[in-house]
Amino acid sequence: MAKVMLMSLGSRGDMEPFLAKAEELLEEGHEVALCMPEQFKGLASEVSARWFGMDRAFLDLIESPDVQKITGQIGSPLSRLRTILQLMRSTKGIQQQLIRDQKRAVEAFQPHRIVFHIKCIYPAMLGATRQCDVELLSPIPCMIHPIAEEPHIGFGTPRGAWWNRLTYRLANRVMISKNILDFGGDLAREWGMSLDHQTLSSFFLTQLPIEVATEPQLFPRPAEWPSHVRMTGFRERDKARHWTPDPALEDFLEANPRPMYVGFGSMINGRPREVGQAIVDAAEAVGVPVVLNASWGGIELEDVPPHAFLVDDVPFDWLFARVRAVVHHGGSGTTHSALRFGVPQLIVPHIADQHFWARCIQRQGMGLQGFPIKDLDRGKLEAAFKTLLDMS
Repeated sequence: MAKVMLMSLGSRGDMEPFLAKAEELLEEGHEVALCMPEQFKGLASEVSARWFGMDRAFLDLIESPDVQKITGQIGSPLSRLRTILQLMRSTKGIQQQLIRDQKRAVEAFQPHRIVFHIKCIYPAMLGATRQCDVELLSPIPCMIHPIAEEPHIGFGTPRGAWWNRLTYRLANRVMISKNILDFGGDLAREWGMSLDHQTLSSFFLTQLPIEVATEPQLFPRPAEWPSHVRMTGFRERDKARHWTPDPALEDFLEANPRPMYVGFGSMINGRPREVGQAIVDAAEAVGVPVVLNASWGGIELEDVPPHAFLVDDVPFDWLFARVRAVVHHGGSGTTHSALRFGVPQLIVPHIADQHFWARCIQRQGMGLQGFPIKDLDRGKLEAAFKTLLDMS
């Protein structure tokens, strides 16, 4: 059996597919280690005792008020652009520390194979210089290899085959020149690694094995993908195994069977109280109880009415078996969890891949495409809730 290191960087949603993969590898008898931000040490300990932490600063940065204003589209476009430029100037030191942390973990564990997240730079450096077998695990398609139907995940709405394909070239160039060579170039030279743009481009496009953990029901595998890109379906572990439900939540569900779920994960917006009130008012108007996930503050309520229940942490594999429909921000994990339980979805996208998942849901007849968070109001929600209830 092999020694496998799973390495991920980002928010909790970026950790879960790697934790699920780790559980599968452990069941197969492999020796498994996890390398993740320090904030997730407790979460990772639910799966494996072999743990290597990365500096807390990256996750602290993406959870900072400045970044939350960008993701929540708070403030003017100009103010958000200024914030982005300021953050870019302060990121290099953090990224270099993460690369050092990743190198230290690899040298300590000596894995035969590394399964890594696209944000992790050191495994790509190792793979491109043929120093270790590496594999990219992504719960999101449309990241590296061009297709005609969809642009790169960071480029928004499809605009025709020519443009869609071009976006991948642009995104790959930025990923290699900025993320790897700018952040990691000095370290690569210090460590005697020979890296250039052509080598890295060839590695990502023609050599790197990629597992896309996406359900083909949502996004069928494109015929244009090369053979070393495989689609395996979404990976999700049994999170309810480590969780005990609040008795008050159980009482609410017993008194209000099959409610609607509404939650926006780690996303915030500029008017959380207005959004919260619109949700409970729309739910009352159509006669459906609602469970709201306050999470990181995208939904707030001054008073919780009898037909609503407020939660801040609940496993979807427990809750979604008990709800009638799901309204959410469009994260990959939430989208796949709702799909797993066959409940109709309304996605209210905030940023990035959430707009892509909204298109997939609408295209495959699994719910409504929805509308951006900035357009949310009671009238739109009430109409959408009625349609969801008709679909359930």
